[in-house]
Amino acid sequence: MLARTSLVRAAILSLLLVPTSLFAQGIEPDRARLRTALDDLQTFRTEYAEAFNRKDAAAVSAMYADDAIVVQADGTMLVGSEAIGKSMATEASSWPHGVIASDTTRVYGSTAVDIGTWTMHEAGGGESVNRYAVVLRRGMSGWKLTHVILTPTK
Repeated sequence: MLARTSLVRAAILSLLLVPTSLFAQGIEPDRARLRTALDDLQTFRTEYAEAFNRKDAAAVSAMYADDAIVVQADGTMLVGSEAIGKSMATEASSWPHGVIASDTTRVYGSTAVDIGTWTMHEAGGGESVNRYAVVLRRGMSGWKLTHVILTPTK
């Protein structure tokens, strides 16, 4: 009888400990408050624009997820961080000054959707204005762009 009681207690104890060990596998629950996420995304946009304006293709490329997809204003689609990085490295020397103006940002846990305007001021005058829609994911190393779609306004 004592062995059976000990066995039942051990079974109950293991059932209580198994969920705890499953949740402790290194995946942090989503605890970021909305205000913190919005502030982080504003910082991300600022850092993106600053790196772009420095013509730092490596820094800009590092802000994309490995499986990111970019649809450029001319309809060209780039898939994966390698293709995005290669395109940016080729074009960086001719990048105009860019300004990002977010119209709306929605945060859904570790995913965010940002919609706004990407304005580029050409060196010789004039500007190019595109509407953008981006999806970002927050991982262990912060926010990364996963999907970017640019649409010209003119």
